[in-house]
Amino acid sequence: MRKISLSLVALAATSSLVLSGCSSDSGDSGQEKSKGATSEKDVLTSYNPQPASNLKQGGKMTLPIVEIPDQLNHLQGNASLYTAKIAWFYTPQLSFNDPKGNITFNKDYLTDVKQETVGGDTQVTYTINPKAKWNDGQDIDWTAFRDTWTALNGKNKEYNVSSTDGYSSITSVKKGKDDKQAIVTFKGAFVYWKSLFYELVNPHIAKAEAFNKAYVNNPHAEWGAGPYTISKFDAKGGTVSFKPNPKWWGDKPHLDEFTFVQMESSASINAFKNGQIDGVSAADAEELNQVKSVKGTELRRGTTTSNNLLVFNSTSPQLKDLAVRKAVMEGIDRAQLAKITFQGLGYTEPLPGSFTLFPFQKGYQDTFGKLVKFDAEKAKKDLDAAGWKAGSDGVRAKDGKKLELSFPTIGDSSTVKARATAIAQMMKNIGVKVDIKAHPSADFNKVFTERSFDIFGMGFISSDPNGMLYICQMYCSDSTLNVSRSVPKSLDEETKAVTNLPTLDEQIKAGNEVEMKAMETYGIMPLHNGTTIWAVKKGLANFGAAQFYGSYGNLGQPELIGWQK
Repeated sequence: MRKISLSLVALAATSSLVLSGCSSDSGDSGQEKSKGATSEKDVLTSYNPQPASNLKQGGKMTLPIVEIPDQLNHLQGNASLYTAKIAWFYTPQLSFNDPKGNITFNKDYLTDVKQETVGGDTQVTYTINPKAKWNDGQDIDWTAFRDTWTALNGKNKEYNVSSTDGYSSITSVKKGKDDKQAIVTFKGAFVYWKSLFYELVNPHIAKAEAFNKAYVNNPHAEWGAGPYTISKFDAKGGTVSFKPNPKWWGDKPHLDEFTFVQMESSASINAFKNGQIDGVSAADAEELNQVKSVKGTELRRGTTTSNNLLVFNSTSPQLKDLAVRKAVMEGIDRAQLAKITFQGLGYTEPLPGSFTLFPFQKGYQDTFGKLVKFDAEKAKKDLDAAGWKAGSDGVRAKDGKKLELSFPTIGDSSTVKARATAIAQMMKNIGVKVDIKAHPSADFNKVFTERSFDIFGMGFISSDPNGMLYICQMYCSDSTLNVSRSVPKSLDEETKAVTNLPTLDEQIKAGNEVEMKAMETYGIMPLHNGTTIWAVKKGLANFGAAQFYGSYGNLGQPELIGWQK
């Protein structure tokens, strides 16, 4: 799903590959190199794309999910990637991405979309399908566009939103020739207009209180619209099931039932081996070796549009000092962490240096690499200079307080454990004590929202290739994704100005300059981008590793997910 562009996930044992050096595994299937790549590094997809005519009617599909989150409004600021995956099946999806991020509007909701320039302003006219209705019978009309803009434009701070990017550049949303037409006007030229209004706010959550609270522990199937609807929701039991929506007016979906089951990583691997689920992500060599020989299995590998990182909580007492955060970063050997992550996979990638663009995209620059290099001796000297002196036990202290940092981990992956242990050892080498506390996967959102950490490993899944559109979501001081809170409010104006520049080249230049200033606050440290490896049952169509395609690179258009004839 293109959508919010950045959705939160726990830092898992994500693997990686350099595609120029990738050799085909005997179990791999349908790998396609994208001709749209803009660097030496090719883009790889593998998801068995099939038209509706090649799919069987009927059947079931079950996939694992890390958590069933409390917040089920995926436009709300506390939502996670897993909120978005659930929403994908039963809420309106007005547009879809192909693997390279090219956007197609969904004819089931929009019969026409017209963009023009009026008085120097970008204006877009959306004509809504006359058949389009919410499941409770209300028409989907122009007011849904207005309510979406009102919730997401950032003017009313009572709405806790994941992103205001793009919507904050809109000056008006008005009724067109009738209730089934919305006219959206931007301030000046706006190059990313196709990325907006991918989903709509239901009338029942148009007010801020309902927007924030109504979907907590309640998915409200009656407020959805789409080819599927929810047939079972059991958060405590860890199950969400979908069935074909009898009120759907578009092409019939192919599955009789689709189910998400909440599982830890190890449990999902065993469930796949036992035939209980139809696909599983193989995050490291150990998991890959367990699933690749399962009878009737295909391995689907591809580049993934993720940023895995360490967040340094700038509001915690030991990390308030920018100089301390920088010194701690200097003590972390990212190359060694990459070796742990990729061990047994035979793949590598250059260390990442940006959270706005990927190395295969035009305009990418290694910003972080210009600011921080691994140097344990320099880290020690910088901590000395900041007043943190090593004690008799080797742990640094200042004003009677030890430099002791909490580092929660999420999930039971052996790679996650090995990486955390390595970080603790690196920190010990420079006089910093790290306390690792393991949490089950279901605790991710709790740890994140309560900010109960000094250092936290997590990730962003980018679902839109237009990274500069979301630079404010990444770095603005009031963004829910500014997890470190190290970037000051004084940078907001410059950050927000990036997406209003009239050309992509100007935005890339200005965005790179903003990112440099933001990274100089030393709040986030990129670790790796990575790849996706899915083990799936043969015949599963429109699912796998597919870059910007569908729902965060693996779930295709809901009615086209199914089993090949």
